[in-house]
Amino acid sequence: MSDLPSERNQGGILTTLRTQLASGIFGRGGLSFLVAFAGISVSAFLYHLVVSRLLGPSHYGAMGALLGIISLLTVPIGAVQIAVTQAVVDEETKNERFSMIRVTRRATLSGLVAMVVVAAVTPVVDSFLHIGSPVPMLLVAVWVPLATVTAVVQGALIGEYRFHPVAFASFMGLGLTRLVLGTVLVKVGLGVSGAVAATIFAQAFTMLSLLYSARHELFVHSRHAVTVRTKLRDTILSIAALAGYTTLIGIDTFLANHFFVATAAGNYAAVAVGAHISFFVPAALVTVVFPHLADGHGASESSRRIFRQSLYVSLVLGLLAAAVMALFPHLTVSVLFGSKYANAAAILGVLSFASVAIGVVILFVYLHLARRSAWALTPWIGVALSVVLIVVDHRSMRSVATIMLVVSVVTMAMIALPAARHSSD
Repeated sequence: MSDLPSERNQGGILTTLRTQLASGIFGRGGLSFLVAFAGISVSAFLYHLVVSRLLGPSHYGAMGALLGIISLLTVPIGAVQIAVTQAVVDEETKNERFSMIRVTRRATLSGLVAMVVVAAVTPVVDSFLHIGSPVPMLLVAVWVPLATVTAVVQGALIGEYRFHPVAFASFMGLGLTRLVLGTVLVKVGLGVSGAVAATIFAQAFTMLSLLYSARHELFVHSRHAVTVRTKLRDTILSIAALAGYTTLIGIDTFLANHFFVATAAGNYAAVAVGAHISFFVPAALVTVVFPHLADGHGASESSRRIFRQSLYVSLVLGLLAAAVMALFPHLTVSVLFGSKYANAAAILGVLSFASVAIGVVILFVYLHLARRSAWALTPWIGVALSVVLIVVDHRSMRSVATIMLVVSVVTMAMIALPAARHSSD
């Protein structure tokens, strides 16, 4: 009988924890998106697992560099999504109906212009990265307008806390469609071009699904509603901030593909992808957390509570994943990518802990964006340090990985300090 009070206390703690999470990062449909993102993450790793084995290290290095370019292109696209979410949150607080038709039309036009620009620089990129064919970069150009429209519509739905349609579209498109088509197209002999083509089809499915879910905001409300207008300052700050942390994530793989021979570059790219498991949790959480932060401008008690929840969850799960990969590097690389990549297993632990730090940086970037603070640009300092140090010392994969660990931790400390001061004021 003496154990009953203890059991009741434990039950009360668990009930309180569930209640806090349900009213925070897991509330208002956020849990469905987090589950979908987990599915997308698993699908993405299966995609890389299959593609890396089919292409081999010599071609997978080029694939990793192309994915890095796509990540950089998502910077202005993701910034537009953030600006749209902030604008929609502002309208939602006024309890007014709004229309998305104008901003969607502008996104389509901007995406088409960007497509032409990317296609025009294809020869330069192909020469620098030694891809050997202009087709993959031309396919990347086609992806741009699809991703731009997707970002605008997704930003509006997230601003309304409509995570369910976003979860469905993302999982079915960027998850399953990409995995199945990527496997088929590479296996039939289309190589890197086939892998990129699968990404395009996945993005097209996601865009069409989101457009259907937002049909009322696009068409039904277009005549008798407020037109959503994004703020130029918010968009510019978001572009610069997202460019910083996205570049920080992929700068080592990009430079490795330039400095290392093809096989070593492929090995490094594969292990870097594996290490990025450590920041998948914050990468998922920021999408769910940001409308809450924007609603309170990152300063309200509710905003701070939800941010603390996301930070604690990210740190615990990120460090756990990094510790497992550091303890079993050869097993992890063998399971994910095969024995052909075993030579790079020694750097997995280093890159995993670097990814934990980058995951924390991502959370603080979004917090500063919600506060409309220039501290969101801090990752650019890390990028500059990475470039200088890697150019000076790229003797081996381990030296590059160690540089990324040191730079990531320093950047994390720099971006967290002003946020901590702000919270204590």
